[in-house]
Amino acid sequence: MRLKQPFILLLTGMLSASGANQAAAQSLYKYKNREGITVISSTMPREFVHLGYSILDRNGRIVETIPPAMTHDQKSQLEKLKSREAQQKRESELDQELLDLYGSPDEIYGAMNRKLDELDQKVREMHNLEVILAKNIDDKRLQIKKAGNKAPEYLHEELENLRDQKKTYGDRAATYNREKSLLKKQYTASAERLRKLLRQKNLTDIEAVTREQLVGQWRIREDVAMDWNLDDSGSFDSFFQQLGTHASEKSFGTWQLSNNRIILLIDRKQHKNAIGEQASKRVSEEKQIQVLKAKNNELQIIINGKAISLYRS
Repeated sequence: MRLKQPFILLLTGMLSASGANQAAAQSLYKYKNREGITVISSTMPREFVHLGYSILDRNGRIVETIPPAMTHDQKSQLEKLKSREAQQKRESELDQELLDLYGSPDEIYGAMNRKLDELDQKVREMHNLEVILAKNIDDKRLQIKKAGNKAPEYLHEELENLRDQKKTYGDRAATYNREKSLLKKQYTASAERLRKLLRQKNLTDIEAVTREQLVGQWRIREDVAMDWNLDDSGSFDSFFQQLGTHASEKSFGTWQLSNNRIILLIDRKQHKNAIGEQASKRVSEEKQIQVLKAKNNELQIIINGKAISLYRS
């Protein structure tokens, strides 16, 4: 009986190996050969592996897909893409950090001025030390001069040490001044970036307006006289005059609405000068006006960098 146990173990191993070989034999490979013809085979030729292939089960279903190996150019493009995505992520993190730290560009300039004051103080301290050391150097030179050839060596060493210290303080002052210049550039850039981010944030918070809210006649009478007629058909005409003058301008064309921006496509203008002479000309101009808010009787816009309100006439 003891002789049967090794035999049973051997037989079991042989059956297991046979089953594994059968399972492996049941796998099929789907690939394309050099002529581009799709081939399904129980073996996968080594020379086609880099082109990619699929592994099928015995029923022809795809079990796994091995993609083609990337070319050098593809790898390079992938690296560039990853680098660009990482840079964009870092810029996004820095933008969010700006929004978290500061509420306005003025706060950034305030922080900058405080740091500049600190650096100015350090520069003054270095200059004061330079003045003191310059006086000590002059005194040491005088001692050496009086002693003449009998001046001990330690006096010359002390003079060199004083000169080295003075140079060190001068170098530090120069470093602080360079830091000031760099700090101004960095904080100014951050302030301008925050200004842009806040502008974008404010615009994204604006409630979307519709064409129906904009259609009609609008006017303002403050420093200027301005009239708009935005027609439902898409045509428009406008009138503009600086109050206190006789000169005026009329514009004609079509209008569109895109992302809360009124886009005026002007194709004709009429000018009237201060003495009443009129002239008309064909033009091809585009003007974009940001809409901040559209109410029943008020239209808040930004035009030429200035926020104004028009009212229904």
